[in-house]
Amino acid sequence: MRYAPYEKEYVEAAALDNSQRLEYFLTRVFETEEVWGLADGAEWVMRDRQAAEKSLLVWPYQKYAVEAAEGPWRDLEAQAESLECFISNTLKMLIDENAVIEIMGQENKLGCIISPHRLLSILTGMIDTGEYTLDG
Repeated sequence: MRYAPYEKEYVEAAALDNSQRLEYFLTRVFETEEVWGLADGAEWVMRDRQAAEKSLLVWPYQKYAVEAAEGPWRDLEAQAESLECFISNTLKMLIDENAVIEIMGQENKLGCIISPHRLLSILTGMIDTGEYTLDG
């Protein structure tokens, strides 16, 4: 199993639209069974969005998370969480906090926004069936 994108894949990922970014993220975290975020110590940090909404930034590989740690995020560290823990703990915490997920965002570029309910449904469906589908 590989834990880094191929060079061509890495270059092409920059041009993905939101639906392609979601599909890419789902496929890769399902393969590697890990999700990457930016942490300040033991806690993953969230981006403040409009109307007091917060988003948790996530990436499928360490390389993308490390690359995003610039500007105001330069003091943060890329940190992995198992997919199982992400599903069992992080997504449920985000539901309780009424936050959203931001997939593959950068300091100056928003990522694909998805609710934790929807992402939980999709990932659970993938695990239950052993295959990927956006229907969840």
